[in-house]
Amino acid sequence: MSKKQLPVAPAGRPCARVTCETLPSALDRWNGGIKAAATDDNSISVFDVIGQDYWGEGVTAKRIAGALRVMNGADVTVNINSPGGDMFEGLAIYNLLREYQGKVTVKVLGIAASAASVIAMAGDDIQIGRGAFLMIHN
Repeated sequence: MSKKQLPVAPAGRPCARVTCETLPSALDRWNGGIKAAATDDNSISVFDVIGQDYWGEGVTAKRIAGALRVMNGADVTVNINSPGGDMFEGLAIYNLLREYQGKVTVKVLGIAASAASVIAMAGDDIQIGRGAFLMIHN
């Protein structure tokens, strides 16, 4: 039995020189102080299917109830980008948001389809992005 001889990278190969020079005019306009930051700590993200999926992920009424409990009646923003999912889970989340004491602002960022469209209707203030979609079944 013999072992195959694997190819070896040449040891003496020079490294490629890569340089990048930024124009001084671009550096003058650069503002290092600008950083992405949430403007509101009281936000709930609905960026997954509604209901628990096979892998145990997804947005559930249990998760939303826990998030609302922590907020203690303060105004809340619900950001939605979801294809929908379990109708009954969506109805439970809708009811939780409607019964919440604080103001509920819903922002549809991408799509609120099917069960997610039901959740979107729970807001006291509903905002839909310019390129966002709301899909409701016939």
